[in-house]
Amino acid sequence: MSLGLLVVPVLLVLSLSNTVTAAAQNVPRVCVQEGCLRGAWMRSVQGERFEAFIGIPYAKPPIGELRFADPVPSGRWVEDELDTSGRFQRAPCLQQNLFLPGRGVEGKEDCLYLNVYRPGTARKDVDGNKNTTSAKLPTVVYIHGGGYMAGYTSPLVNGAEKLMDHSVILVTVAYRLGAFGFLSTGDEAASGNFGLKDQRLALRWVSRNIEAFGGDPRLATIMGHSAGGASVQLQMLHLGNEGLFQRAISLSGSALAVWSTPRPDPERLARHQAALVGVEGAEQMSTSELVQALRTVDADLFVRNFAGFTNGSRYPMIVYGPTVEKATVKDAFLTATPQELWSQGAHLQIPWLTGILPNDGFVFSAPILRESDCSKDSLSQQQTLLLNVLRGAHNSNAFPLLKERFFSNTTSVGECFTKENIHILTKMFNEAFFVYPMALSVQQHLHHKTKANTSGAPVYLYKFNYQGQNSYSSIFVGEEDDSSTRDFGIVHCDELLYIFRAPVLFPDFQRGSPDAKVSHRFTKFLVDFARTGTVEDSETNTLNDGKFPPALELYNKESQQDPLGMRRTSVYDSEMFDFWTRFYGS
Repeated sequence: MSLGLLVVPVLLVLSLSNTVTAAAQNVPRVCVQEGCLRGAWMRSVQGERFEAFIGIPYAKPPIGELRFADPVPSGRWVEDELDTSGRFQRAPCLQQNLFLPGRGVEGKEDCLYLNVYRPGTARKDVDGNKNTTSAKLPTVVYIHGGGYMAGYTSPLVNGAEKLMDHSVILVTVAYRLGAFGFLSTGDEAASGNFGLKDQRLALRWVSRNIEAFGGDPRLATIMGHSAGGASVQLQMLHLGNEGLFQRAISLSGSALAVWSTPRPDPERLARHQAALVGVEGAEQMSTSELVQALRTVDADLFVRNFAGFTNGSRYPMIVYGPTVEKATVKDAFLTATPQELWSQGAHLQIPWLTGILPNDGFVFSAPILRESDCSKDSLSQQQTLLLNVLRGAHNSNAFPLLKERFFSNTTSVGECFTKENIHILTKMFNEAFFVYPMALSVQQHLHHKTKANTSGAPVYLYKFNYQGQNSYSSIFVGEEDDSSTRDFGIVHCDELLYIFRAPVLFPDFQRGSPDAKVSHRFTKFLVDFARTGTVEDSETNTLNDGKFPPALELYNKESQQDPLGMRRTSVYDSEMFDFWTRFYGS
């Protein structure tokens, strides 16, 4: 539900200030199995040239009969040399970003493209020695967040400039969102998981072609944020991916979170969707007839009518996500729930790095700051909306449990939740949507490894607790809101400030500033893991006497020269874990 989120002017032509104009004969060129590409030169944060290939098609446009169908490889393109210089921006996948105030419908169905960035000059390795691009490099494939309903790969939001100061190749992948990516009839008519299958096809493309860019196909890492982090875990659960990647990084996102849990009746959701977009007689159609009818509907209607699912909720509602497919489905992605598969250890055994921020939950509570008028809402209505978002409505004792844990020290929650409740709601969402599912994932992974008496694959934990000059809280709240300048701590997406350049959202860090130094060190931390599959000085691989392993905390130090500290810390709270286990009845 990052939310990898962000505001991207779709029609904006790529004209980044640090792009280097080069004569046509000097631009980067690469030939892959599908044909040859012409890219562009760009400059990293530290001024090093790197190559950018922006908007490479990895699948045929998912339109017409390919809407609500598995992606099909693009095949060879007709051009002798495909222009991937970024002069013509590819639109994001069709969406409305509910995590951002004021966003309308944007994007297109024809959106299955990826970007590849690679260093163009010598880099220094971890020991300070020159490491030229003649040596095969590790590759990081980034899957954006956005609650399976939104997100962008544009270099204006997920720019490679910070990572390109290291010896690594970066690939950013677009995948279908919302109904287009995740609608399912529960059978072969539309099996679902199309967005995840898009990611899988992109990973196959990378494995097949990355060597042409100087990458090592046996040294690939998938990294995702929020719903992208959950997608990383889901890709680990798909055993057919074996060999496509050797490391995994989940940033603030888990496949075991309730917002990523498959719904029990996807066909019902598909029929509701059909009614919202005006398909007559949807309830009486066969699933095949239903899908054929949905393929004729104007694409924008699926996004414009999304509010029909939300019942007026002030919180972002994640409607679509992974689906359990029948085993008879050809090339099925997920044939059991993530919870079942993960608890059985039925996932790829590769090194996995995962972690959280102190206030990840703010991305869900922030809308309360924009809607403080309580005159039309009763407390019972707000309770229902809150339980719907938390997916706890099945538990008859759900709200009393929440009230006991989160509001026991307050005389009353009033007639509705208001701005004064923002920190309590943030903590609630933080625990339910981020901390608990991460802890459950790690605990099950390590317990299964211990029970099987095998060495298993290592898991490493981190807590990003560094607060810099900028924060995504200003984006989630909105610049016009009087709360936009308040300090809400370190919120969802804030670590992305130090991984990617986002010139349409935030100013660049001043060279030599503490934030710039933190960015260089944090990107090195991630690249080192991609290269080695380990985290230095970490003891997060095993359960010690049944105790939950510590995390590596990255925090502010009172030093201009060395502003980022690292220390071990505990991220496990047994009381919290027991509460949410009881709440969700797991």
